[in-house]
Amino acid sequence: MLKKLVSEHLQVPEERQHLLFRGQRLADDKRLSDYCIGPNASINVIMRPLAKTAAAEAHPPQPLWHHLGLVLAKHFEPHDTKAVLRLLRREHQERLQRISLGALEQLARYLLIEEPLAEPTGEKGPEAETSEPRDKEEEEEDKGEEDEEEGKAEQ
Repeated sequence: MLKKLVSEHLQVPEERQHLLFRGQRLADDKRLSDYCIGPNASINVIMRPLAKTAAAEAHPPQPLWHHLGLVLAKHFEPHDTKAVLRLLRREHQERLQRISLGALEQLARYLLIEEPLAEPTGEKGPEAETSEPRDKEEEEEDKGEEDEEEGKAEQ
């Protein structure tokens, strides 16, 4: 039923939809209540790609490691390139094993949301203040400087 609603609102055919809740793929033959999903829950919709064309299958894309090896080969000797690639692959595998489903869901949301408009690239003058919140360390440094200035003024 949910896939039908998504299909109507987003014009995405039901057969191209994957529904995810907290990183878990929802089965078509189950109800939302089977997953303890309430009325205000967030469910991610992932679209399956269209069928590949014959031209795309004729030239399969090279894996990232192949491209990375080509770049490294420009800067390292062949045996060093292989060693660096081995280290990068090992670190990559270790990090993938430690990633949580929540982090994957957050990444999926980030990648699926439209990118925000970029700010103009004009230079800000020194008098321009940012509206970003300051962390406690910066505030403490400024307070320390103000206290020093007050101490000098009193002397």
